[in-house]
Order: sequence, then C-alpha cells, then structure tokens
Amino acid sequence: MSSGTAHAAALFAQWLRDSYVPSPASVRFLSSFLMEHGDEAPWPLPATGDAREIEAVLHRHLAAAGAE
Repeated sequence: MSSGTAHAAALFAQWLRDSYVPSPASVRFLSSFLMEHGDEAPWPLPATGDAREIEAVLHRHLAAAGAE
C-alpha cells in the first residue's frame, strides 16, 4: 500500500467512523493482503483521532504481515 493509498483509505475510514457508524469504537478492518497471508483477525480502527492516526494504524497492519 502506498502512502497515498493509505492516506485515502484513512480519510474514508475517518469519515465512515465519524459520520456513519453508530458506535465508533466498534469499527474494525482487515486487508485482503493479510487475509491472503493467513491473518483473518480484524484490527480495531481508533475510536478517535484524525486521518494521520488512522493511517499509522493501517501501516502497522500491513507491516505486521511484511507488506511494508
């Protein structure tokens, strides 16, 4: 995932969390990359914070599987 893609995903996730879902603390995500490598455990999206914080979580998510 490039920084631009992670940033765009983080902006979308922030909008979804802050504008659409009834319980921001319950938002979880999982990338297809990790699923292809055997990890099927969803990661929690931060319940608060801006897109930069969400982007950092997305990068950690991918780094956990060696994608970055």
